[in-house]
Amino acid sequence: MIQLSIIVPVYNTEKYLRKCLTSLLDQDITNYEILIINDSSPDDSQNIINEFNNLYPDIIKSFIKPNGGLGDSRNYALPYAQGKYIIFIDSDDYLKANCLNHLCQYMDKNDLDILVYDFIKVYDDKTIHEKSLESISQINYILSTPNACNKMFKTSLFQKYNILFPTEIWYEDLAVIPGLARYTDKIGYLNEGVYYYLFRNQSIMNQVRYNPKILDMIQSINNLSKYLETSFYAELEYLSLLHLFYGSSLKLIPFKAFNELKICLNEHEKNFPNWKCNKYYQNKPILFKIYCYFLTKRNYTFCQLLLFLRKVTKRG
Repeated sequence: MIQLSIIVPVYNTEKYLRKCLTSLLDQDITNYEILIINDSSPDDSQNIINEFNNLYPDIIKSFIKPNGGLGDSRNYALPYAQGKYIIFIDSDDYLKANCLNHLCQYMDKNDLDILVYDFIKVYDDKTIHEKSLESISQINYILSTPNACNKMFKTSLFQKYNILFPTEIWYEDLAVIPGLARYTDKIGYLNEGVYYYLFRNQSIMNQVRYNPKILDMIQSINNLSKYLETSFYAELEYLSLLHLFYGSSLKLIPFKAFNELKICLNEHEKNFPNWKCNKYYQNKPILFKIYCYFLTKRNYTFCQLLLFLRKVTKRG
């Protein structure tokens, strides 16, 4: 049996793709496969994929599909994955050299369904090792960064429960990854920087205009509720607060997209009318609570002031 399947969706990343694929080949594991899904990228990505495919035909399997987004590309690849374990990597990121055998052995030794490891955030002038968890537990996993890329999964977890990512929306990881805790508590954590996450100028936080795809967060939270609502209601409520209520404001207020922000705030308050009693919210710092108070009053001027003060404080 193949030990590991690596799923790599590709769209408009010709500038970064070679580094990504090279990192996946610079590994100390031999019994693995790399599934590259070209999501109808209009740039030169397919020529780069062909180049690597010709050099490593026993490892790389490439596919071209109609454009459908990141979640759709992952879903497309899942039925082809033959590995015992699976990881997802974005095609503008890369992995630490010679790390995959260690990760697979750790999964085997501890009989895990999910293994979480750390990001190395890559900026133009620096790299930062970001710890993913303080300690491992089912609850801490749910409340950690909802990203598929800093984790190794047992493939059967996706197969047994027919797990699929939502398609054609942003925040597809938030919609699914925390919810996997519904099916397993066999979760481990390695405090090791494995996944190199590239911060590009084209990211949403650096855009000069509001992007309506931010509203996809509503659909993501609604999808997540299917996994968590019964057994992890407090955690689901807190994730909605953190991402849909608070997080959307950070993305929308700078663009003065107040009508769209009101939609996000209303959706959270409708679904979780008693969110102020949430135990995780109760433990948040006072400034967080003050900011949320002004959001409930739709007083965006004070929210803008608090965001400005936070920005100045961080610079200082």
